[in-house]
Parts: sequence; C-alpha cells; structure tokens
Amino acid sequence: MTRVIGLTGGIATGKSTVSKYLASVGYEIIDADKITHQVQSKGSKGLEAIAAFFGKDVIKENGELNRQKLGSIVFNDRSKLIELTRIIDPFIRSEVIRIINETKNDVVILDAPTLFENGYHFMCDDIISVVCDFDEQEKRLMERDYLSKEEADARIKSQWPLKIKAELSTYVIDSNGSIMQTRNQVVKLFNNID
Repeated sequence: MTRVIGLTGGIATGKSTVSKYLASVGYEIIDADKITHQVQSKGSKGLEAIAAFFGKDVIKENGELNRQKLGSIVFNDRSKLIELTRIIDPFIRSEVIRIINETKNDVVILDAPTLFENGYHFMCDDIISVVCDFDEQEKRLMERDYLSKEEADARIKSQWPLKIKAELSTYVIDSNGSIMQTRNQVVKLFNNID
C-alpha cells in the first residue's frame, strides 16, 4: 500500500520550495494547487459551478477564470471562501484519490496548503508542516504576489494559523532561514522517515 505523506504550510511559508526539492530527488508529488487550477480551467465543470454561484463577472472574456476577481471576493469574505471550497472540493478530492489509487510508488507526497482545512489529512500516514514567522510570511507574500500589506494579511488569515498546523503535524520544517537550511532539514527528515 502506498504511504501518503501530507505536505502543508501557509501561503508563502516555503512549502513549494520543499515540494520542488522532493520532486527533484524522485518523490511523486500530488500538487493540490495544480489540481485546483485544472478543475477550474476553461470549459470545466468546476468553472461552470463557480460561475453559477459567483456570477459571470468571475469569468474573463476568453472563458478563463478571473483569479484576481475571485480572489478579491473570497479573501475578503470568509463565507464566500467556504462556499468556493464547497463547490470545488469534490472535483479536487476525486482527482487526488484517483492519483493515490493509481500510483505505483511506495511513497507519494500530497502537497496541499489547506490539507487540514479541507480534511485531506485523513488521507495521510504522516504530515509535514512548513512554517515561518508571520512577518517573514507576510514579506514573502507581498514580494511574490505584489500585494499590499492588507491583501497579504487577508490571504494569510484565510488559512489556519501555522501554530495549529504544526501542532497537528507529525513533523515540522522551519523555513525562516535560507533555502539551503530548509533543504538540509528536509534531507535529514527524509533520511529518518524513509
């Protein structure tokens, strides 16, 4: 049976850096963000369901999802974020389950920023949380996504606090240092859990 290791962390905590490193050394990554983009792609049932609830304003003229418009709605109104999750989660969950069931690998990494929030932790044998200080997270997010402090804070606060994720996890990686320091923690961790 395939061992599923959940990889989570807040937005801009370094989770993607850890995920890319694990992929580079041969681990199969199930990327929940990529799956989310697929189920919201032009012409998909997921996008149709989003438009039915949020209106045609969240669809660009070319038929693609207007992520900026949808983000401005859901990251400023928790009830709307909950509704968006309710709409798209069944599409994401079925794809994650399909990949886990079809893999030939002994270990897969389920990379999901909202692993706990959406109940994916129940699929995992172990969970790794990537964490950093709030100020560092905020700075990274503002620089990466060109957001104001208020926009960055709204996105961070839309997810569970990192402290709670860390407490619920099997392992914790602190990404406050350099990329090399983070990578060294990952290497040490996987030497112990493989």
